[in-house]
Amino acid sequence: MNCRRCGEILNANANFCWSCGAPQHDATSPETVAVPVVTAPDSPYTSVAQGSSGAHGDELVIASGPEAGSPILLKNEVTTAGRHEASDLLLDDVSVSRHHAIITRTASGRITLRDLNSLNGTYVNGARVEETTLHSGDEVQIGKFKLVFWEATR
Repeated sequence: MNCRRCGEILNANANFCWSCGAPQHDATSPETVAVPVVTAPDSPYTSVAQGSSGAHGDELVIASGPEAGSPILLKNEVTTAGRHEASDLLLDDVSVSRHHAIITRTASGRITLRDLNSLNGTYVNGARVEETTLHSGDEVQIGKFKLVFWEATR
């Protein structure tokens, strides 16, 4: 199989090009449609996402799958994400690198996300990123996992 964007030779099951990061799937199929995060005050998703612990600290909330709605508190200075069993945020899927990304709290209290040269990349709001500052409501995608970042109410 060749990459749709750059023509690089890929594994037949590749979701993204290892060279340019282009998605290798039909963006209109139901399996790849992005689900917007509803932030209306009366939304049940918002109450789970922001109400669970947003008042106590910054968190990522699992947006889809069997663990949907589960919060992951970002209480450490550095949170590791990957497939390795020692990762703080264990994402057990072959589309996730062993050491995929790190989430860091800066001295000013901002939360940054940095990709660790992963094979399939790290995405924020659908755009591939090397490093970025996260803001409330940002959708983070690592492999097949989608998470929503919520800042603590300060």
